[in-house]
Amino acid sequence: MEILECSEDFGGPMAGLTFQRTTVVYSVNGAIYRAYSRKRYAEAQNIQIGDLYGTNRIQSALVFPEFQDSFTKVEEPGPHHSRWFLKKPSLSPYTPRYPTLIKETWIEEVKACEILKESPHPNVAQYHGCAVLEDGTIRGIYFTSYDETLMERVNPLRRNKLDSAYERRGADQGQVESWVEKIERGIRHLHGLGIVHNDLNPSNIMFHGDNPVIIDFDSSRPMGHDLSLVKRTDEWHDGKVTEALPSNDLDALEEIKSWLLGDVHRFRF
Repeated sequence: MEILECSEDFGGPMAGLTFQRTTVVYSVNGAIYRAYSRKRYAEAQNIQIGDLYGTNRIQSALVFPEFQDSFTKVEEPGPHHSRWFLKKPSLSPYTPRYPTLIKETWIEEVKACEILKESPHPNVAQYHGCAVLEDGTIRGIYFTSYDETLMERVNPLRRNKLDSAYERRGADQGQVESWVEKIERGIRHLHGLGIVHNDLNPSNIMFHGDNPVIIDFDSSRPMGHDLSLVKRTDEWHDGKVTEALPSNDLDALEEIKSWLLGDVHRFRF
């Protein structure tokens, strides 16, 4: 058994989230499965097949999209591409109730990235193209690699939103204003291309030096698109909004600014 992905799921009231289960994606003899465990693990290699329940086989044809001629194909990167990052689709969200959701989400991200490739911006991640297997399926997307996320830079211990915001009180307002201004430039650029990010949060902003860059476009959709099946991050969006609107990103940016400055009384989400 080869462990491909491993993530912990938490639930309960936001003030007291508790561990629920571990989601495990693994392969055996080339076949891919998604299962759960009631245990927590210090290392993925400690997971045993006997720990798992709720196992479902993931059919590759349902989760990996076929490459389209309108997409950009990247041949095997050479040493000069050492600053590239290969983003692979997460299979943990797989559900038999909607087995093609990962595939459909992946296609939407590539479509958005192809638009961005034609209109790059210094505050939006640079996309280079798709990694394609011999069978013609897309198995990853290449981006420029960046230094660290905003979350890692200002909250390296990953404390909860409220506690980390309290710790930010007294933050350098000039620096925060500079970051927010540049992030907004990236957002406005996306909106000018008809794209709404829909999942702007501190983990989806990275830095190139001190320049913030918006990343992760798996939740990006054209303006007006229905968001019922689109992943968004808890505490960083308005759950009542189910349409791709520019205000989704601008409201999230205001929330990020309040978090960075420790203005907890201004939190909306």
